[in-house]
Amino acid sequence: MNNGTRRARVTGAIPACGDRVAGFRLRGVNEETWRAIQPFVLSCVRQLPCVGWPSTTRTLRVLSRLAAWALGEGMALDAELLLDPDTVERFVTQGLTGDPSRATYRSVLRRIGPLLTKRAPWEPRPLPTARRQVAPPYTTSEIETLIADAGRQSTNLRIRACRALLALGAGAGLDGRWVTRVKVEHVAVSKAGVLVQVGEPAPRVVPVLVHWEAEIVELASSAGDQFLVGGYSLSRNRASTLTSSLEAPPGHPRLSAARLRSTWLLWHLTSGTRLPELAAAAGLQGVTVLSDLLSAVPPVAEGEARRMLRGAVR
Repeated sequence: MNNGTRRARVTGAIPACGDRVAGFRLRGVNEETWRAIQPFVLSCVRQLPCVGWPSTTRTLRVLSRLAAWALGEGMALDAELLLDPDTVERFVTQGLTGDPSRATYRSVLRRIGPLLTKRAPWEPRPLPTARRQVAPPYTTSEIETLIADAGRQSTNLRIRACRALLALGAGAGLDGRWVTRVKVEHVAVSKAGVLVQVGEPAPRVVPVLVHWEAEIVELASSAGDQFLVGGYSLSRNRASTLTSSLEAPPGHPRLSAARLRSTWLLWHLTSGTRLPELAAAAGLQGVTVLSDLLSAVPPVAEGEARRMLRGAVR
């Protein structure tokens, strides 16, 4: 059965069990997290045929747990990524450690994954790998649009949050795991440039791209005792909460901390930053994850490529 066939099963799907889906709320998840994941969860379930409320409830619960885990991992809430066989297996084995319902979660996700994805390689199922896909990077024009939209937010708090998310994401590669935890004391200006000290889960010091230095210095100088994004919240889902509150005109890209990090990674790959230093600055244990971005790196002229491969000096 090919992808086209499996998608045909969803065609004409009705809202599963009507309005009861909209009223679902996963217990044990805080309000900020639920607001961030609810649109993704409901969108997925509404594409599935209704086979009874008990089954639908189970699907809602499983998708909610998956989405909440993905937020904590800094992943974009995209069905093609979250319902990829590799991601599903990593969620079950790492995100549900000690949970006696792991087998049920795996079974539900393997059932709905082929129905909600077009590109995920469910048939045949590949061997699990440790590779984590990255969110698609923004284009230069999309970044320019996001910068313009940041200044058009309806409140000063949203303007500040948008500016800080942009500068720390595109300028230092910080996604939802770190971007909302940067305070003024974590920003240093030295002869080496502007440096941002990053905490757990991968403590390090990241040099800011020159283009974003002035913005980050200005944000730090006006942050007071708050975080650069504003406020004092320590919620691990703070980035998702902030981005979901930002306003974007129709047709404009939505701001995503994960996509900004990918944009930063792509900039360095395009500029020729050495992989060991890039991995260290990004908080990566290896460089496998960068393979998802290689196709987006502009090629160099054949002569230049050969010169580089020969190790020739200009």
